[in-house]
Amino acid sequence: MRISFIKANECWHLRHKVLRPHQSIEDCDYPNDRNPESFHLGAIEGDRIVGVGSFYKEKQVTIVGHIQWRLRGMAIDPDFRGAGVGRQLLLFGMDELKAKRADVLWCQARENAEGFYTKLGFSIKGEPFVLEGIGVHYIMYRSLLATPPPRGPGGAGRGGGPGAAAAARAGAPGRPARGPGGPRPPRRYS
Repeated sequence: MRISFIKANECWHLRHKVLRPHQSIEDCDYPNDRNPESFHLGAIEGDRIVGVGSFYKEKQVTIVGHIQWRLRGMAIDPDFRGAGVGRQLLLFGMDELKAKRADVLWCQARENAEGFYTKLGFSIKGEPFVLEGIGVHYIMYRSLLATPPPRGPGGAGRGGGPGAAAAARAGAPGRPARGPGGPRPPRRYS
């Protein structure tokens, strides 16, 4: 499995299947999808996208942070849940955000995903709330200035973890080269 940068419309199928099956596919085209600063990641197994996540430069007023980014539309194919796909996507995305000098990543996590985000260093901000037709959510956030989480199953050597985004941008074997801005050398974590 590899993590790659993908186009926004390549996220819509999994968003629809996993997150919003009761809505139209057009409703899975989120407002910030086409923002030039936004980026989208796909977990690819063979020729199939089995996980997606989108990252938007968007501020959450209840969270302290100068350069905030939002994770939205994280969806993993049910056949691949529990295999570390979400963890790989998120670690790769956080690595990319650190390169952009982001200090906070936040999301609106569904109630059943709270444990997943907590294991990756996210904290809950405020009280739970209900998104009509979808369910209970929490605002969750994680500082990107802290040491990255330990690399466990699904991390090292499987497309996630520190340096993975840099490798993709640099055009490492099996990974697409990064677009504007060109390749950057991998970062070292101490």
